[in-house]
Amino acid sequence: MSSLRNCIGAQSVDTALGKWTRLNNAAMVFDRHHPLLHKFIQEFALTFDGNKWGHNRPYLVSRVVERVKSRIGYRGKFSVMPPMAFYPVGWTHIGSLFKSPESRGDARWVEAKIAQLSEDTYGVHLWNKQSRGLRIEEGSVMARLTSGNCVVCHSIYSS
Repeated sequence: MSSLRNCIGAQSVDTALGKWTRLNNAAMVFDRHHPLLHKFIQEFALTFDGNKWGHNRPYLVSRVVERVKSRIGYRGKFSVMPPMAFYPVGWTHIGSLFKSPESRGDARWVEAKIAQLSEDTYGVHLWNKQSRGLRIEEGSVMARLTSGNCVVCHSIYSS
């Protein structure tokens, strides 16, 4: 991740248009005092609404970036990373990463997913609301990822 600078991850993309439809603030890398960070804080202070899920998080960064992306002073000053960079699995499918392969087809899928994540992903957002009760099953994508990459997960899971 040390190669990343001044970027935010797209959570979803309109594949037909090739443009992001939702950003997410779970993964952002910015220089200290970057003007976009100031805009995020300003928007938070001006529009905070604790009654709407996402209003102060993914919707906030999405609406701010949409507003400033073509303004002088912001153009070329940040990048939007594709979903594969931080959100390779949507919240409705996060459970698939925790399941042990039950067939050869499942095992091939795990291998392909590990290869894809190793090449195209900096980190995997786990969508805690959906994944917090899941167990990491032996041989699953998560088992493989934690055993090979997580510096604090050895006591949580060991294959």
